Amino acid sequence: MATEEGQNGEKNVDVLDSNYPLLKKFRETCPGTFKHSQNLVSLIEGISIALDLDISFMKICGQYHDIGKMVNPKYFTENQIEDDNPHDKLDPLISYQLITRHVSDTALILLNDLNFSRELIRIVCQHHGNSVVKYFFDKSGGTVEDVFRYKCEKPTCVEAAILMICDQIEARTRSAIQVGREKTNPTKIIEDTINELLSDGQLDDVVMRLGDLQKIKDALAKELESIFHKRVDYSKAKEEKKEK
Repeated sequence: MATEEGQNGEKNVDVLDSNYPLLKKFRETCPGTFKHSQNLVSLIEGISIALDLDISFMKICGQYHDIGKMVNPKYFTENQIEDDNPHDKLDPLISYQLITRHVSDTALILLNDLNFSRELIRIVCQHHGNSVVKYFFDKSGGTVEDVFRYKCEKPTCVEAAILMICDQIEARTRSAIQVGREKTNPTKIIEDTINELLSDGQLDDVVMRLGDLQKIKDALAKELESIFHKRVDYSKAKEEKKEK
């Protein structure tokens, strides 16, 4: 199998190849998370081009950022079948612990594969920062958000910030489509997501020019417009078929 070194030292062709052992195991164990990661790669690629980043490196970050979910796949909604949610029977604090541990599990899995650099592992482990696991905080009825925060480092570079922003936007977009909100404004999703991350201090340690932030927004808007446009066209096609 051919290998190709990126500027950060990863053997890009190997780990992105569909036959790469870890990637195959990821796809089989966590089909929903695997799909989420593929969607994330699509969002990241356009941004990487706009900012002249190492595209292969960024795609690897997107593809493997949630690999730790392989340890407990059924505890993540994207891998759950219908309404079978094990969190319904768990204390919110236990659920929080199960959810947040996927970051450390990701680090352990990637550390055991020599094709992933320490720099890449550091970046993927920052994609949640110390954000609040809002769903389980709300479910707990508590008043202290810090109890339900990830115990991780905030993004310290543009690459990690992009991963964090795209991860949240992909999840929100997927949710909007699943509930049939085809008329959702992509620009609003982008602005709301970034503003919330800024307000929560998640991007405080990232040095970024305002022009680069606008490039990120523009690249995301282009990708999301395409996603929602395809969804609307599909719905209209079904309605027209019924009318005929």
